[in-house]
Amino acid sequence: MNKKLIAAAVAGAFIAPAAFAQTSTVQIYGLLNVEYGFVNQPDTGGAVPANRSNVDALNSGASRIGFKGEEKLGGGLSAFWQCESDVRFLGGASQSSGSLCDRNSAIGLKGGFGSLFIGTWDSPIKRVSGITRITNETGWVGSQLMTLSNGGAWTGSFSTRNTNSVNYDTPRFGGFSASAQYTTLQVARNNTVTSTISNNLTPTAKGRQIGLSGQYVAGPMAIVAGYSKKDKDTASGGGTAATYQNGNEDTAWLIGGTYQFGPVKLGLTYVDAEIEAGAVGAKVTTERKSWNIAADWKLAGPHSVKFGYADAGDAKTSAGGGANTGAKLFQIGYGHALSKRTNASLTYARMSNDSAGTYMLTGHSGTPRAGDDSSVIVLGLVHTF
Repeated sequence: MNKKLIAAAVAGAFIAPAAFAQTSTVQIYGLLNVEYGFVNQPDTGGAVPANRSNVDALNSGASRIGFKGEEKLGGGLSAFWQCESDVRFLGGASQSSGSLCDRNSAIGLKGGFGSLFIGTWDSPIKRVSGITRITNETGWVGSQLMTLSNGGAWTGSFSTRNTNSVNYDTPRFGGFSASAQYTTLQVARNNTVTSTISNNLTPTAKGRQIGLSGQYVAGPMAIVAGYSKKDKDTASGGGTAATYQNGNEDTAWLIGGTYQFGPVKLGLTYVDAEIEAGAVGAKVTTERKSWNIAADWKLAGPHSVKFGYADAGDAKTSAGGGANTGAKLFQIGYGHALSKRTNASLTYARMSNDSAGTYMLTGHSGTPRAGDDSSVIVLGLVHTF
């Protein structure tokens, strides 16, 4: 009798973990992207033009590897997690690599109520911009500098992946869904409260970021909208009352949409953003309006063509500055699907600055001579897994 009980206990020890494993999943996924660009770089000198520099260089924008899993808890409720990391494979030991889980990474619960998760995640406005952008965000031919990120005289970035964030995604209601995010005051967790600002006090930054987005997808059409606000409760100098930036904030609105006309998908994105800087009583506001239109045309077989045009408006300040600081980005590319997961491409992009514009192609560094242009021809290869 004892032998039968021991045998049953041993069998149960093996069967229980196996049964539990059937309710959970773990997946490995990722993307490797390499762009070999032949770049006509802009001048970086002063008023006198210098000789232009032609170089060949590599980019690996958005290359990543991730692990994710889900466990069914019963009653329609699931626990899920994701750890996604940047992969910088081009530079080897000479290039600093990303940290573990430095991209979209979180743990949360989901069910009929939607998804609630905590961690590091793209802001809602960045997420919906990817629906309508169509062309690349980063890499040699990326367009993010023209809409949501820093570029030229514009220093307000809304293409953010926010750490210490709480996120909520609604379920889909007849084609409509929404997302919300806010960040905690993590950097201020050891602050002491004081009612006096003196030369001996430099308050710790404790700005909070919040974001909202909504999208409606029905048949060949998608419509999106997004909002982002970044509070800047920080000290910009020695901590005196004159330099304490209490109440400054950056805001951005985005609207856009896509429509599928047979083999052609057309996307339009419009962004109206405003940033604030300066001490109390000396605030300067800078505003920029920008837009992007793009198309993806699926030709016969594995062939496709993409077009993109982005216009970054002047970074106009409340002090009257910012005239002619905008730029325009033109992109055209051919894609060939080698398989369902591997795609090769040939793309041309040109950045044209206004007379006082200082935009550069994504992947450049430094500041070009005002009004100078740059261009690139890119051979690309992308593999997803």
